[in-house]
Amino acid sequence: MGMAGVDAVRGKEGASGRTLPAKGADVARWYDEYHLRLLSFLRANLRETDAQDVSQEVYLRLLRIPEERVVEHPRAYLLRVAANVIADWRAGQKSYETRPPEELDVAVDADDSAECYDRARRRERVERALAALPAHYRSAVVLKTRHGLSYGEIAGHLGISERMVKRYIVKAYARLRDGLSAS
Repeated sequence: MGMAGVDAVRGKEGASGRTLPAKGADVARWYDEYHLRLLSFLRANLRETDAQDVSQEVYLRLLRIPEERVVEHPRAYLLRVAANVIADWRAGQKSYETRPPEELDVAVDADDSAECYDRARRRERVERALAALPAHYRSAVVLKTRHGLSYGEIAGHLGISERMVKRYIVKAYARLRDGLSAS
């Protein structure tokens, strides 16, 4: 992105002496936080020179987001916008393949990136909620869900009755549900 583009995205004063509205500040923050990841994504799908041009277009599109729109997952949204810009970019090119055919198999799909990001966020939330459980509840749930043990096997492992294992798991799930719905 050229210096004028960076200044505009970062919300610095332009020739008119005005600064960008709050959405411009959001885009500037996203630029600082995700720009290297965006370039990596674009380079996986385009030539280097095209990746630079497309990154500028991505930030211009982000600046056109209506003020009232709330973006809950900026990184996933940024990659989705980038995938759309890539599609538009390719449609405007004479040649639809911008990478050698042998490299097309390693290109990252934006839907996969967004889904991976969402899965990772959900997994982090579950791990935090699981860590907040009392140790005996956590042990019973982990042995059941991750290790696939039966109630009898869990009871033998923890040195408690099967009835107590069932009680731990039921209470653990209730606390997990409460913890996840609160976050």
